[in-house]
Amino acid sequence: MAKYSDVLFICNGKAGQGTLEVLLKDAVPPLLDICTNLIIHKTKEKGDAERVCRESGSQYELVVIMGGDGTVHESINGLAALEDRPLVGILPGGTCNDFARSLHIPMNIGQAVRLITEQTSEQDVDIVQAGERYFSNFWGTGLVSQTSDNIDVGSKSVLGKLSYYISAFQSIKDSPILRVKVTTENETVEEEVVMLLVANGRSIGSNPLPICIDMSDGLMDIYIVKKSGFPLLKEFLVIKSTGNISEEYDDIMHIQAKEAHIELGQDEKLDMDGELYEGSSQSLKVLEKHLRFVVGSPD
Repeated sequence: MAKYSDVLFICNGKAGQGTLEVLLKDAVPPLLDICTNLIIHKTKEKGDAERVCRESGSQYELVVIMGGDGTVHESINGLAALEDRPLVGILPGGTCNDFARSLHIPMNIGQAVRLITEQTSEQDVDIVQAGERYFSNFWGTGLVSQTSDNIDVGSKSVLGKLSYYISAFQSIKDSPILRVKVTTENETVEEEVVMLLVANGRSIGSNPLPICIDMSDGLMDIYIVKKSGFPLLKEFLVIKSTGNISEEYDDIMHIQAKEAHIELGQDEKLDMDGELYEGSSQSLKVLEKHLRFVVGSPD
């Protein structure tokens, strides 16, 4: 069992399907057994997790984040900016928990806590810098950001991850066409697309992305999707099962790069780990093996 002097525990008051008290009851006692000091910070508003991580994250050996993708995204934006970065553990408490799934962390809080306390395995993971922000899982525009924007908050709380699939099917029927220019260290691509997806993790909306994605290779995986509708859904099912784009399908381009500059014809909604922003361009840079996480084992 690993032992730490100081541990910061960040929790989202609205995390999970149950109450915060129930989640804390499962998480706190085992964490107390592995440290001298456990500091619990309950987030109160948007940006709170990022602020706390940025201001005090380097003072801790371990930072444990309990919450969904939004809380994880905020915390990583605080931690990634530090020179001295702690080990990070995640306790999934949101709707989809995509980054936790990418790290093979169990969705059960008790099992996820044991992963941290027993220190099964650690991994240095790439983080992608996007301007002054950071993302761990994905960046996207077009269909992917439209899907996030269309999700009804009420249905998300009631239906959980099913709301993402409902929104995706609603969005795919009338996906707008975007003119994009992607410039990497190796090539420049200009295309009309329905979606541009830059992946670092392996899951979006609880849906696994290609198994070929390596989260520690210093490369981002860029998917340029030219057409939507049934052909797109069919191809993503192929990718999901095999990890590869079929040779006869040329409406999805796959590029790997260390750096990329993306230009859009106008301001568009940009989805970064489920958080929506707006912009007409974006510069991306992989920070190789930038944060160290407690990880699980693939099934």
